[in-house]
Amino acid sequence: MTLFTPLQRRRITRTILLTLFVLGLATHLFAQGQPLLYTVPFKAGDSGYLIFRIPAIWTAPNKPLLAFAEARVSKRKAAGNIDIALRRSFDLGQTWEPLQVVADFGDDFCGNPCVVQDPTNGRLWLSFTRSPGSATEETIVARTADPTTVWITYSDDDGATWSPPRDLSATCRKSTWGWYGTGPGLGLFVGDAQKNRLIIPVYHTEGDVYRTHCLLSDDHGVTWRLGDVAADNTSEPQVVVMGDGSLTMNARTIAGKGERRTLVGSRDWGETWQPSENVTPLAENLCQGCIYRSDRSGTNGDYDLIFTQPGARNRTGVTAWLSDDEGKTWPFAQTLWRGPSAYTAMIRSHDGQICTLIECGRKDTFEQIAFVKFSQEWVRTGKMR
Repeated sequence: MTLFTPLQRRRITRTILLTLFVLGLATHLFAQGQPLLYTVPFKAGDSGYLIFRIPAIWTAPNKPLLAFAEARVSKRKAAGNIDIALRRSFDLGQTWEPLQVVADFGDDFCGNPCVVQDPTNGRLWLSFTRSPGSATEETIVARTADPTTVWITYSDDDGATWSPPRDLSATCRKSTWGWYGTGPGLGLFVGDAQKNRLIIPVYHTEGDVYRTHCLLSDDHGVTWRLGDVAADNTSEPQVVVMGDGSLTMNARTIAGKGERRTLVGSRDWGETWQPSENVTPLAENLCQGCIYRSDRSGTNGDYDLIFTQPGARNRTGVTAWLSDDEGKTWPFAQTLWRGPSAYTAMIRSHDGQICTLIECGRKDTFEQIAFVKFSQEWVRTGKMR
């Protein structure tokens, strides 16, 4: 056995940590004594793709961790040949299985993955959208290109295989709509085995106005339909269930239409929406944001709301904010990434940790989609002044 002096061990440790930092490989970043696990399921250039964007994440007890992303072949923007990619982890994000392609429509754009599970039968639903590869968001909004269509696929084996994608456009979009986005991120299951609903938060454009709404299924995904418009001048919504069973939608406010995130509520499982009461919106930093409800460990139903987004409008420094009073105040925050960053996705794993995907890099925002794991208790130690 080779023995090292304390000085040698310190030097070796510093060398290893510096190497991992420079290369951007899997490491643990220690912040205020709390280990944050960082690994990289998607790195620019992997599997022949230029970059990866728009993450979504899912897991459940005794299930693998699934990381989804847009795999962009040749362009950085949302145009051209783009597939929906998946990597699975069987050790809570420490290592990742080889990349799978869930949706590929040739030269067309497939994007905005949004995932939801039906716990009554275990089926995992993944919604996404499809646009002509020759079009851009701007030309689709202007209706000088064919509109975006909405699709769905499902898996009954925890993401190992997927059904042929099904076009939902006949019942889930209007002919006057142009651009369309599902999520991105997580959908919701509400109710119980007798009466239940699957909900996918989505957005669309009509004319040049962006609006949010939801897709609803009351028959375990056999059919899907539209809920009412939730809010004007909004996009990229996420929805959580509140303590009284109502829903709160947290949506991105379109640039120039407000300085705060848009919050609306529903008391009929996403059919209709009204302005939220007694909920404080966070600042709008001109980027998608992710909101998630997470139960507190060791309690009987007590929960926190966690919101992740770049902490500045120049898309740097992803922050996790926490509210312990159903969104009335947001007194706690911790930094998850200090460099260039953008979209995030979040879920709680069965070990009680918060699992997050972050678009980020050291010099460029789209160098990678990193996996970050932390505890909400750690976020609660970051009292804001």
